[in-house]
Amino acid sequence: MKQAKIILLRHGQCEGGSILRGKTDVALTDLGLTNMHQSAAKLGLLGCLPSLQLYSSPLVRCHAFAAELAQQLNQVSADLALQVEIMSQLQEIDFGLWDGKSFAELYQHSAKALDAYWDNPWEHGAPQAEPMAEFEQRVAQAFAQITLQAYNLAEAHTAEANSAKATASATALVVTHGGVIRHIIALVLGLERCKGLYGQLNIDYAATVTIDVFWPEADDKSTKPVYRLNWNN
Repeated sequence: MKQAKIILLRHGQCEGGSILRGKTDVALTDLGLTNMHQSAAKLGLLGCLPSLQLYSSPLVRCHAFAAELAQQLNQVSADLALQVEIMSQLQEIDFGLWDGKSFAELYQHSAKALDAYWDNPWEHGAPQAEPMAEFEQRVAQAFAQITLQAYNLAEAHTAEANSAKATASATALVVTHGGVIRHIIALVLGLERCKGLYGQLNIDYAATVTIDVFWPEADDKSTKPVYRLNWNN
């Protein structure tokens, strides 16, 4: 059986205060960056080398940390040349005219519309925003690509294990956003249009979610993998 691990890491606290961040590109605060490093330190990524892949949203609150992490890991060995793969599909949903506005302003002028959006974002989209269906489609494409590349790495690891040259198991770290993580959770659990993931599920800054991925030994990469979701502290 081939197996791999996909770890989702949400960005940390950002500059700009209490605003609705979608495509709005804002930097991390010092605390946000520190918390992300603390979360990453708990993951034991050094033990995943050299079988580690890094992916990131193109927004600075994600890729700035991912690039810094890759640089730190590369200092462990002169043989490492870990690169961050930037994937546009991993960026947060575009909230349209609401994007970048403070929650205070939004609730002052658009309270009913905002509540309706959180209750059912598929039916009540934000004005001039990215439709939820399109957002979910691009996130699903990104997750499928990451899973496929994890399979390829797991396959190489299996070959090394069979030749008694085993390295660490295949691991992918994905630095992204709350909305993206919610939809990946939905994909793993087989949920469609699950309102609770957006209205009731809290994903803290710098939170991590780990997904174990399994492929039965007789199957190939075209076979749907089996997922197991682990909620990390």
